Amino acid sequence: MRKLSLMLLMLVSLVFSGCTAQERRSANESPPPLTRPSSDSYRVLTNDHAGFTLKYPTEMQVDLSLAAVRTLLHSEAAEVEIFVERATPSQTYISYSNAPILSGRDKVQIIRHTKGIRHGREVHELWWRRPTLSKVAQDMPMYASVDIVVQPRLTYTLLFRAKTLAELERIVPAMVHYFVPIPAQGAAPAVILPRAANRAAPLTSAAEALQKELSNASRQTWGLFEPSFPLYADPLHRLENRLDYFFKYILLYSDFTSGMPGRRLALTAAEGRIPVLTLQTFSPQLGVTYSLTYDLLSGKHDEWLRQYARDVAKFGQPLLFRFNNEMNGDWCAYSAYWSSKDASLYVDSYRYLYHLFAEEGAHNVLWVWNPHDGSYPPFAWNDKLLYYPGDAYVDVIGLTGYNAGTYYPGEKWRGFREIYDPLYASYDALFPHKPFMITEFASNSVGGDKVAWIRDAMRYLPRYPRISVAIWWNHADFHGTIPARRYWLDETPETLAAFKEGLANFR
Repeated sequence: MRKLSLMLLMLVSLVFSGCTAQERRSANESPPPLTRPSSDSYRVLTNDHAGFTLKYPTEMQVDLSLAAVRTLLHSEAAEVEIFVERATPSQTYISYSNAPILSGRDKVQIIRHTKGIRHGREVHELWWRRPTLSKVAQDMPMYASVDIVVQPRLTYTLLFRAKTLAELERIVPAMVHYFVPIPAQGAAPAVILPRAANRAAPLTSAAEALQKELSNASRQTWGLFEPSFPLYADPLHRLENRLDYFFKYILLYSDFTSGMPGRRLALTAAEGRIPVLTLQTFSPQLGVTYSLTYDLLSGKHDEWLRQYARDVAKFGQPLLFRFNNEMNGDWCAYSAYWSSKDASLYVDSYRYLYHLFAEEGAHNVLWVWNPHDGSYPPFAWNDKLLYYPGDAYVDVIGLTGYNAGTYYPGEKWRGFREIYDPLYASYDALFPHKPFMITEFASNSVGGDKVAWIRDAMRYLPRYPRISVAIWWNHADFHGTIPARRYWLDETPETLAAFKEGLANFR
């Protein structure tokens, strides 16, 4: 599932740059944020690179593990994430961020919604209650989002979560009152994600062998998404005959209406292929942006999910599994955009399903964490790293970046290296111990030279040696009945020939 046109954000131009992991701060990095006593019940935090000081309750701990993205303060009763938005006009940022909540699309109860002036600055407050989630330990269903406008393109967001309304009422007014923007200095410390000593659940020996194969591949391998396969295999076979190439990895999709995956897994494996199974927790009947996250974490889909996991376990052979890919895109129902602006709920969902699979004996699964290369909306509270479920829960890092072309107004043609040079460099630093794969990608033909794009992809892919598999998405995105994004490999004889010619580098 790829990005739909975001009309409101067409004028927003952001540069997504990768983080570089390093052991020591470079000369231009700001010093670590300073905390000091303030009173018996509050301490003061000064964060130079983010540009603020504030008082916070002494029982809270400061977490700067993702300092380039957010500042986190947490206790047993509440959490506060502090984000800075420096690119988007403040009113656009605030209205777009809160639209699902205020429109009722996000199924929450609004407690209060105010706008006022404090210390000469415009302050927007939105408080709400989402459903209590029985499958989330120490659940915090009470929220307050406070947006402080400092300049027309400088907004601070304090996103509070708490177990009770009383806790919100205790901490929010004081922390907002004592929040003071200061000139930002230096760069944030590099993100270094903690490594896990062990996987959260065991793997079968065959799955372990596949993981080693992906980690130590001496040659890159191609895979394909062909929408009719495996129930109707002829289109894939004809394409392979024309290319004189066997696609070892096959991308499969499933959702709450697609039935159990067992038969499709068996048909795929019967041809000597490895399934890359995707589960997207939405219902096409309700709409691709109708969130079921709260229902999932309340156990309402447990029976279906357990049968799904049993099907995977019964299949027995190793496979790759993506849960709710491109979660950092608001075109996905399971994005934080549709669930209280809270990416931690994705982490909860991912881990919950992971353990459910383990309980049902599905140890033949390699779990692929797979955000989109760019977050939409491109705000810090929607950054891809906030969706990372933790080292023990991820076996493979999935890369996805499309050249969507220019069919829709405001979109731009993106070259292969324009997409994958920064993405690969960023992930190479963040995840030095995980195998990589491009789980899906392609180029449109609308807006540029698709043949040249394919040739570039085939030429430059070997420059990313940690990518062991690349899967071409061989279909189209439609605008009504019009193919708006024409991703077919065989769209023309020339595109097919360019791909076939490039395959010589991978045989």
